[in-house]
Amino acid sequence: MSPRNKRPRRRKVPTVAAPATVAWWKRPVTWLLTIVVGAVATWLGTVIVGTINQWKPANELAEQLAGRGPVVVLDLKHVPYPQEGALDYVYPAGSDLARLDAKRPDDPTVEAGAVDIERSTWEITLVGTRDEAAEAVDLRPVLVEPCRPPLTGIQEPNESQGDSRKVVLVTHVDRPNPRMLVDDPGGEDAGAPFFATHKITLPKGEKNVIQVRALSAKQHCRWRLELDYLADGRRQTMVISAPGDKPFEVTGRADDSAYTWIYVSPFDGCRAKDGTETDRLRITGTAYAQMVRDGRRCPY
Repeated sequence: MSPRNKRPRRRKVPTVAAPATVAWWKRPVTWLLTIVVGAVATWLGTVIVGTINQWKPANELAEQLAGRGPVVVLDLKHVPYPQEGALDYVYPAGSDLARLDAKRPDDPTVEAGAVDIERSTWEITLVGTRDEAAEAVDLRPVLVEPCRPPLTGIQEPNESQGDSRKVVLVTHVDRPNPRMLVDDPGGEDAGAPFFATHKITLPKGEKNVIQVRALSAKQHCRWRLELDYLADGRRQTMVISAPGDKPFEVTGRADDSAYTWIYVSPFDGCRAKDGTETDRLRITGTAYAQMVRDGRRCPY
């Protein structure tokens, strides 16, 4: 067949089909919602896990802390109870009296900026993060400045509610070169330097709680804690501060007359000057000192 007689072939026009309905799970908007919901779920999961962390298995806790130092401070808690914490408290002189008169805070130190009088107790939860257990070999308070005269703001009583049998480490921060001592009145090691004969093993993911009670008889002292530990084949030191990276504090007891105000113990059932019943009776330090000299339990 000659080229002249060749007919051009018709090109087939593709048939345009009607747009198919895309399944809902394949739509972009569904993907976006899935991502958003997933992110929110992840955040909520983190919050919930943090809340119930005390029940978390050691291996899961270790995974969460992976990438951090050999020893991690998992929790730091002030102990307000009188059998372990402060004997009394002193609020700053400029504290909100209306708030304090209405109700005593459950933990004056944490909630109202008070300073523990004569002793301050904190619980520190440590966790090791290495496969080979770390070993805490020393813990000591380091003053941020020389101790000063005791604080004389507003005194709050902290009556004893019972005896504690818990063994803690005690240190006298108002003495030169304070060390951690064994505080076990019924034991043969009472008063002995704890780390001279002991160490604390910190296995991976295992929580270890150290309760530290700092004492000061006459002075106001501020300090941080230094923890020496062995890990990764060498001795290392970490600094432990109070929440907010603040130093720990404890103050000695001043003379009653030196306080601006003193709250009378509610256990004595004292009435206000007009005869009304109250659990928040507040009088001046001078009046309180006179009441004590007179041998009275109540001012009125």
